[in-house]
Amino acid sequence: MRSVNKYNELVIKYGNSVNFLTIYIREAHASDSEWPDTRTYSIKNHRTLTDRLEAAAGLQEFGVAGRLMVDSMDDLSLLHYGALPERLCVIGTNGVVLYLGEMGPWGYSLNDLEHCLENLIE
Repeated sequence: MRSVNKYNELVIKYGNSVNFLTIYIREAHASDSEWPDTRTYSIKNHRTLTDRLEAAAGLQEFGVAGRLMVDSMDDLSLLHYGALPERLCVIGTNGVVLYLGEMGPWGYSLNDLEHCLENLIE
């Protein structure tokens, strides 16, 4: 979650030129899954949309800047963008994907996103 601060800085820096949107998807490391228990939080697998909305509210309370939306229980955003556990992308006003970062956590690069935004805004 330390990347939240850097993400929020980008929202502040580029927010007048770019609309930032976070889509909360399926929980990648649910506490009721077989993932090793190294989490500092406890979110169970979402069984209903209400579960997912409640989990997203926790993310919003954590302080993620910009708009926050929630993926459908059919995981349409996750599947369309290959976003499990996370991924950054820039979509142009015409709906064309201008930047699609590597899948996180290792490919999640806010520096690459910022470089892309700098080039687009110039």
